[in-house]
Amino acid sequence: MSFDAGRAVQEENVIPRLLTPATRICIAPWPRSALAILLSAALLAAACGTDVKEASEVVLARHVHTDLYDAYPGIPSPAGDRVVFADYAADKRSLTVYDVVTGVGRAVTSTPGGRTRVTWSPDGSRVVYVDRQSDRHGVWALDPATGRESRIVDPGDARIDYPRLLPDGTVTALRYAGADTAWVAYAPGVDRAMSVVVDRAGGWVAPVRSPDGRAVAYLRVADGRAALAVTEVATGETRTLAADLRLGWDRRVEWSPTGGALLLAAAGTQDSLFVAWRVPVDGGPAERLERSGRDVLAVTPLADGRVALSVYHTRTAVGLLPVTGGEPTDVTTAGSTAGSTSAFLPSWHPGGEALGFITFSWRRVRMPIDFDLGILDLDAEGAPTGTVRTLLSEEGEDYGAAWSPDDRWLAFHSHMEQSDDIWLVPAGGSERPTRLTHFGPGADTGEPDWSPDGRMLAFSSHGPPLEGNPGSVYAVAVDPATGRAAADPVRVPLDGFQGYAMGARFSPDGERLAFYGRSFEDGRVTVYTVPAAGGRPTVVISFVNGEPYSAPEWSADGASLFYSRNDGVGPFQVWRVDISTGATEQVTTGALGALQPSVSPDGRTLAVTMREAAIEVVALATGSAVAGAGSGGW
Repeated sequence: MSFDAGRAVQEENVIPRLLTPATRICIAPWPRSALAILLSAALLAAACGTDVKEASEVVLARHVHTDLYDAYPGIPSPAGDRVVFADYAADKRSLTVYDVVTGVGRAVTSTPGGRTRVTWSPDGSRVVYVDRQSDRHGVWALDPATGRESRIVDPGDARIDYPRLLPDGTVTALRYAGADTAWVAYAPGVDRAMSVVVDRAGGWVAPVRSPDGRAVAYLRVADGRAALAVTEVATGETRTLAADLRLGWDRRVEWSPTGGALLLAAAGTQDSLFVAWRVPVDGGPAERLERSGRDVLAVTPLADGRVALSVYHTRTAVGLLPVTGGEPTDVTTAGSTAGSTSAFLPSWHPGGEALGFITFSWRRVRMPIDFDLGILDLDAEGAPTGTVRTLLSEEGEDYGAAWSPDDRWLAFHSHMEQSDDIWLVPAGGSERPTRLTHFGPGADTGEPDWSPDGRMLAFSSHGPPLEGNPGSVYAVAVDPATGRAAADPVRVPLDGFQGYAMGARFSPDGERLAFYGRSFEDGRVTVYTVPAAGGRPTVVISFVNGEPYSAPEWSADGASLFYSRNDGVGPFQVWRVDISTGATEQVTTGALGALQPSVSPDGRTLAVTMREAAIEVVALATGSAVAGAGSGGW
C-alpha cells in the first residue's frame, strides 16, 4: 500500500521547538578507557551544575579523523562489538572497522568510492551504505571480516539515498527520479522488485521504519531547518514531534528498540553545539543530552538497551619549530573547548615580526564556518609577544592571508559578497577589501601566494563555473601601487597534467611554482613543480594521502619542499623532500598532527597547523539514569 504524503497530512501534537519542554542531562568528559567508568554525582555537579544525573559509560572506539572540514560519525553494530567509520578525502570515502575488545581498527575498503549513509544490517553481519560514485551508485553491503563489497540495489537511472536493510532482507530508501521523490522498498531476492511505500516524499531526510513496521520517522527539511515527523504507513496520518532543528552533514534518525521514542543528534534554536535528543513518540517532553563542549554527531541504540553517542573531538592551533625538525610548540594556545578560538593555516609577515593565520570557533553547528584573519606579533627571537588579535573580520570565510613582499597589502581568499575569490586589502586593514578575481560561488578558490617581486599572485581554483574545470593553478597580475588587478586571472598551463590541482607556491627566485596534484584514478597525491609561466609539471614525490589542504612550501634556498602527509590514515605530519635526489625525511613529531607548513623569511623556523581530530563512540550503560530516562529509556 502506498499513499501520497503531499495530500494525506494531519498535523497533531505539534511542538514548535525541542527546547521546551525538555529534560537537560549533562555529562562531563569521559576517561579514554575500554572499562566502564561510573561518573560520580559530585563530579557531574562540578562540571554541569546541581541538576544532574549519574551515568555509566564505555568508550567503544576512537578514530583519528583525517579531514579538516567533514566529520562523519562512528556507527556501532547492534551488538556494540564493532564500530564503522567513514573517512572522506577528495570526494572519496573509505571505511574503517574497529573491534571494540581489542581497540584495533582495520581499513576494510581499498578502492575509491562515494560511500556514505553508513549503517549495519540488523544482525550485525554486514555494513550497509549508499555509494554516490557514478559508476557504483546504489546500495552496497560489505562483509567487515573479508572486506568483500556487493551491490544489493542498483537503482538504474534513478538516484537513491538513506538506505536501510530490514531483517527480512528488504531495503528501504528514498528514490529520486527527475522531480519526483518517493520512499520505496526493494524486496528480497535477485530481482529486487521495487514498490512505492510513500509517494511524494519531497523534503524528506533519513526515513526509517518503526520496529513494528507500521510507521516511518523522518526529518522534513526546508529553509535550513528541520522538523521531526512520524507518519502512519496505512493511513498517512502525520504527527510533527519537533521543529526548528539544525542538522549536521550526516543526518539520521533512529527508533528506540521498543518504538516508544526517536533518537537523533541535532541543535535546537539556542544550541551552539549538536546534542543528543530523545523524543517520545507519544508527544511527551523531549530529553536533551550534552557532551560538555563537544558536538554529538549521531545517537545509535544498541541491542542490549544501551545507547551509543558519536562525539567529535578536535584541537587546532598554530605551532613553531626549527626547520631541522622536532615537535611544534603551540603559540596560539587555541583549543576547541567551549568559548575558545582555534587557529590554522599560518603565514609570515615579510619581516618575520608576526604570524598570520585563520581564527575561528570550531562548532559543527556553525558550518560553513565564519573564518577571520588573526595575527600574533613575534619578538626578534621569534617568540610570541602579546595575544592573538584580529586583523580582518568579515562575514563568511576569510581564508589564507598573505602579506605582500613590501608589507603594503594583504591578499586572501573570501566568500564576501557571495564570491569564492581572491581579495586584497591594505595591510593595516583600514579600508574595504578589493576583489581581484570574479569566479563566483563554487570556484573552490584556495589561498594566494605572492611572487617575490610583489606583482603576481598564484592560487588554485576551479575557475569560472562554466569552464567545468576540476581544479587548476591560476595567476593574477597585481599593480603594487594601487592594489588592483592589472589583468584578468589566467590559468597556468600544466601540459600533460591529469588530476585535481591544489594550492600554489612561488619558489624563492620566482621562477617556478609548487603545487599538489590529486589523481582522478586512484586518489594519490603528487608534489609537482612547474615553470611559473606554465609548462610540463615535474614530479617530485607521490604518495597515498588524505586531503593536504594548502600547498607544498619551498625551503629558503629552493632546494627542497615541505609537504603534509599521512599516508591516507591517521594524523598528518610535515615531511621534507630534496628536489634533486627525491630523498625524504619526516620533520614534525609529537602526538598532535602537523600540516600546512610555512617557512619563516630567514629560513630558520617552520610554522605549522597543529591538529588533533577524532571521533569517539561512547555507550551509555544499561540501567544508568541516562540510559533509563523516561518511558522506554535512552
